[in-house]
Amino acid sequence: MLGVGLTLLLSALNNTFKGIEEVESKLNLPVLGILPLLSKKDRKTMAHMFADNKDKTFAESIRTIRTGLVLSGIDKPHKVIMVTSSIPNEGKSTVAANLASALGQMESVILIEADMRRPTMARSFEFAPGTAGLANLISGTATLEEAINSVDGIDVLSAGVVPPNPLELLSNPRFKEVLEKISQKYDRVVIDSPPVQAVSDALVLSTHANAVVYVIKSDATARPLAIKGVGQLLQNNAPITGVVLNQVDIKKAKKQGYNYGGYYDYYGYSGGNKA
Repeated sequence: MLGVGLTLLLSALNNTFKGIEEVESKLNLPVLGILPLLSKKDRKTMAHMFADNKDKTFAESIRTIRTGLVLSGIDKPHKVIMVTSSIPNEGKSTVAANLASALGQMESVILIEADMRRPTMARSFEFAPGTAGLANLISGTATLEEAINSVDGIDVLSAGVVPPNPLELLSNPRFKEVLEKISQKYDRVVIDSPPVQAVSDALVLSTHANAVVYVIKSDATARPLAIKGVGQLLQNNAPITGVVLNQVDIKKAKKQGYNYGGYYDYYGYSGGNKA
């Protein structure tokens, strides 16, 4: 009885998101899809996972998110898509990179790393040290052709040389000019934004977006943080399209009674099994 009571107490004190029903009821936003918990050996190649197509279930989950995002803008396609989260380490950069790769199978896509405070794209895509990027482009020290690299069927514009004043750069009219120029060249622009709760950069970036994808880490993101982050974006008139529930321990969740029908392939269709 003591063990059962302790379990119930810990469950009551756990104020994180564990299932799609909790996300939709607390945030009043649709869930575009969920992504499974990745093993440590996969974390070095997370940005390439969709393109590598080694994990069929992960790839199918990304396709589900892509489908939900595209269908949500069927009448007026989302040109500029921003991906953000509440705090760092929730997997927003992984979602942005793989979503861009998935969209790149159908259209011309560019992935822009606007998180200039904690950039990861250059390392993830193994760009040479000192590769020019968004910061160089805005400051005028590099051209668009010099700053763009092609990877996994898409173009990538990394953060570049990390500036001391990222917010001032993103607020500069020059950034809007750069984004408009890029938008004319590509069908879709995916922006990896800093977290909402960490800095104000995401609020500035959201003014340029046609769709915002909010990433929540399962069993880790505190509900008050996500509610506050979503609220700040909505107060800024940000077009939040939906939520991605990331790093879900599927086996554990199913034992706890959470259902992911329609959001995740646990029937084995993506595994390539023969009938």
